[in-house]
Amino acid sequence: MKNHGDKLMVLASEESGRGKLENRSSTFSHLSVNLMALSHPNHDSKIYVSATPYNVYKDDQSLESPFITFKFNIKMSYVLDKPDKSVPSYISKHDSWHEFERPVDELTRGFICSLFVDAKIPFALTNLHWKKHDFDKESIPLMSTDCVVSSILDICSDMINAARESGRKKLFLLVMIKKQVAVPRDEYMAMLKAKEGQEVLRNVEDMVRLQAQGWNFRRSDWEDMANVVRRVGLGDSINKRFGFSS
Repeated sequence: MKNHGDKLMVLASEESGRGKLENRSSTFSHLSVNLMALSHPNHDSKIYVSATPYNVYKDDQSLESPFITFKFNIKMSYVLDKPDKSVPSYISKHDSWHEFERPVDELTRGFICSLFVDAKIPFALTNLHWKKHDFDKESIPLMSTDCVVSSILDICSDMINAARESGRKKLFLLVMIKKQVAVPRDEYMAMLKAKEGQEVLRNVEDMVRLQAQGWNFRRSDWEDMANVVRRVGLGDSINKRFGFSS
């Protein structure tokens, strides 16, 4: 009976024989691990929004008129409903960046509203809280996205007025939109385990792919990976995939 390290080596040999991984994702589709869907109405959530001038980049005096660049960072994470320093403080679900430019003399309320659509935010903008700075602990509850748009416009107006005095032509505004969903400890720990399982599967896939491309891993490397597979509870899935007995 082969151990898990041997089983992983078998898969790598099969892929090497093919010369390439025809479909990397399908190789381990049977081992997929999904994070829990946390759209349950009983989960409390808040969305924190901040907009901070970030004029640390080099100015561009060649511009005919001042431009403003909006850098949107959209994040979604899960946190414990009761903080516990013994476990990771959050589990990331989404993290994306989006950039938009606009001449300051064409800056309108409609344009600011369109940014929230073009940024493809993967969650509804409800229970919004405004922060003057992203790192501030205190926040101000807002009733609607209109309040957020008004706050951003006020900041843009201050930036434009300051630029007129300084002569700067290239302006930057960093807009952070962070959703935090609070979940009970049992569910949070299950999510941590699922996330670890996903990371392990990606590492296994990488080893198989690299072996197929000519890398030579030692038997001890495969055995170490097999130990990790067992630790996160994926041993049975490996057995089912290759038809080996436990």
